[in-house]
Amino acid sequence: MLACLLRSPGEIEVCSVPMPTVPRGWVLLKVRYVGICGTDLAIYRGTYPPRKLPIILGHEIVGTVEDVGPDVPRDIIGRKVVPEINIVCRECRFCRLGKYTHCINRKAIGIDIDGGMAEYVAVPYSNLHFVDEIDDLDAVLIEPAAAALHAAYLVSREVGWRCIIVGQGPLAYLSALIFENLGYDVEVVVKGGYRAELFKKRFRTINIEEAREIFKDAEKKPDIVIEASGSPSGIELALEIVRPGGVIIAKSTHGKNTNIDYTRLVVNEITLLGSRCGTFIEWEHVINLLKRRSLKLRDCITHVLELERCREAFRIAEERRGLKVILKCY
Repeated sequence: MLACLLRSPGEIEVCSVPMPTVPRGWVLLKVRYVGICGTDLAIYRGTYPPRKLPIILGHEIVGTVEDVGPDVPRDIIGRKVVPEINIVCRECRFCRLGKYTHCINRKAIGIDIDGGMAEYVAVPYSNLHFVDEIDDLDAVLIEPAAAALHAAYLVSREVGWRCIIVGQGPLAYLSALIFENLGYDVEVVVKGGYRAELFKKRFRTINIEEAREIFKDAEKKPDIVIEASGSPSGIELALEIVRPGGVIIAKSTHGKNTNIDYTRLVVNEITLLGSRCGTFIEWEHVINLLKRRSLKLRDCITHVLELERCREAFRIAEERRGLKVILKCY
């Protein structure tokens, strides 16, 4: 099969690789589309080391079930699915507590094992969500949308309703969509350029300088700041503009060290929450919103390229010439 193989940081190519094996309890997916996300870019740059090289990246996957391993019902063959990123043991302390995304034995698709930037990928049956009724280009974004929704599940509504999102990438866009859908008063802090113009067409926006000036006034500071900039400076801005007693939700996985004003964090009693990927309940929440047509994710997609053009796709994403870049794998 053809796959987009990362051999070392910055060295990616399409080549022929063996078909995945399908062990007991797993399924083989024929991949339709796969997204390039911030973690993929960090691995590509070398700032977020994968567990193995070479590796097939990609965990934002929509595909159809091509075959199944032992102990998997065959009647799911042909169905459209999206798989969760985490492969977990279901037995450790965190799995028993229902915190399976923190399984101590977890492996992540496209990070620890080969992912979906290929014609086929093998994943556990238990990771699947069925999305037959959902458009492919919405379905491929369910994983990052569930990750955005997970942030909302971590915050008590008692904190307040004013939400500022720092960033102008795909996760910032999806976070704005999700929090707006939940009824929050959303505004996005953008840096400028092509991406900022896309945000301006859909959301209320301000630039970084305006944010610093406006939020000098404590009365105007937001209750919640979602840091999705993909840059170490994003968390510094978030800490500067959030209100005393407010919440910062950190979403960036750029793999770099950051500097924060620790004293400000303590004195202003700010809650800093890390928020990674969505759990089963958030995946199903997003899927139900899409089924009811209460949410439209695909508007943030600016480029869809064939798998064979993966180098070009990564350049577009790396240079931020688009918003969400998707690979078509069939």
